[in-house]
Amino acid sequence: MNLAHLGDALDHWKGSLIELIGGKDMRVVPMFTDDNPWAEQQIEVYARLLHLNPGDVLKKDLRFCASTRHDYFHDLGEHDLFLDPDTGVAPDDNGATEKHVLASEIAGLVAVAPSRLLLIYQHASRDKEGLPKKLKSLHSTKGLNTCDIFAYDSGAVSVVVISQNRERAQGALARLQCWLGPIAATRIIGPSISKD
Repeated sequence: MNLAHLGDALDHWKGSLIELIGGKDMRVVPMFTDDNPWAEQQIEVYARLLHLNPGDVLKKDLRFCASTRHDYFHDLGEHDLFLDPDTGVAPDDNGATEKHVLASEIAGLVAVAPSRLLLIYQHASRDKEGLPKKLKSLHSTKGLNTCDIFAYDSGAVSVVVISQNRERAQGALARLQCWLGPIAATRIIGPSISKD
């Protein structure tokens, strides 16, 4: 997340999805990439736009960059999480920048709390099959191959939903399908369902 984008239409979209899919128990890992720390008032606006409280924003005093990447996803508790990278999931662990979250980092978050529900912000790919390829790649990642994975593709951006807990994943999918009604089949990509 970058301060230049605070308050844009996507923050409202993210907030609606957090409220619909995750609820009030969701915590946000903002992945702030600005050189300077955000002011408390800016964090309050960010939390409000996401339909959460400022205390639900984790790691708010830590810039997400190469030197903090290793420690950034530690000590987050077992909460459901919304990850808010600038761009989304990295194409692969070698091609990642500070604008991406790695598949291995996502797998680590699932390993710590297997019943956790993860929502991950994702920019659209220029490749029409980019999002399905990304979901397939995530599902083949060690530690994520037992997860249910799907995405809501709104066109310009998506949210990827991951959980090892089938009941939680299916509940999130059902809420999203109900919300989208007759267009759900064209907007929901996946799901990649774990094989028990």
